[in-house]
Amino acid sequence: MNSLFNLNFPASLGDISHVYYYISNISFLNIPPFIAAAEREYVLTRWLSGNDVDVSVITDSTINSLAKHLGLLHQLQRQQWGCLQQPEYTEKDWPLRLKTTLQFLMRQQADNIDPAVLHQALGQIEKLSEKLFVPIMPDLRWDQFLIQQDNLSALVDLDAIVYGPKTLEFVLLEYLLDQKQAEIFAVEYMNHQTIPDLTAVRLPYRLLLFLMNVLGEMDLDSWLNHPKRFN
Repeated sequence: MNSLFNLNFPASLGDISHVYYYISNISFLNIPPFIAAAEREYVLTRWLSGNDVDVSVITDSTINSLAKHLGLLHQLQRQQWGCLQQPEYTEKDWPLRLKTTLQFLMRQQADNIDPAVLHQALGQIEKLSEKLFVPIMPDLRWDQFLIQQDNLSALVDLDAIVYGPKTLEFVLLEYLLDQKQAEIFAVEYMNHQTIPDLTAVRLPYRLLLFLMNVLGEMDLDSWLNHPKRFN
């Protein structure tokens, strides 16, 4: 996150109040009322009622509430990307910083990655053309939300929200949703935004998310061959 988005975590915690106020004005989900924060140390918010999301009991209503939340966030389109407080990069910077970040992560995990996969991903990155950027969570997981009566009720983990391409978040969604859930998600999401085409971005973004270890998967072949949920 620091390499790609210049998030400067954990020092960024000192300025995270902006994130809480910003997202609370966009999403219909409850955002914990912000109390205080100190860079590199802590974030203090008020307690919210609700339960942790158990993936075994996710319903159509849960999926719809996720789609509505992301659909509302994705309506905020900008031509710059980076940290939510002050996105500073342009569309020309995206493939350059993405390539640099992949290479940085590869040096840490070179033994686990087929060089041919990296070569193919880097080739696709050179052709990337991301024009607009929206608030996204590159670490999107169910455990960042609270649930009440089958609906997501609150977002409680906001430390990695940045401006980035919504295609990156959709590539991650393919791992969180099964096919039926993805279809339900798409219907609700299209009330707010269009579903992006992932054909040109799926491989490099999947490799990035794997190297970021966002969901803990250790088998690259299994990760890259995960079913495609969206176009």
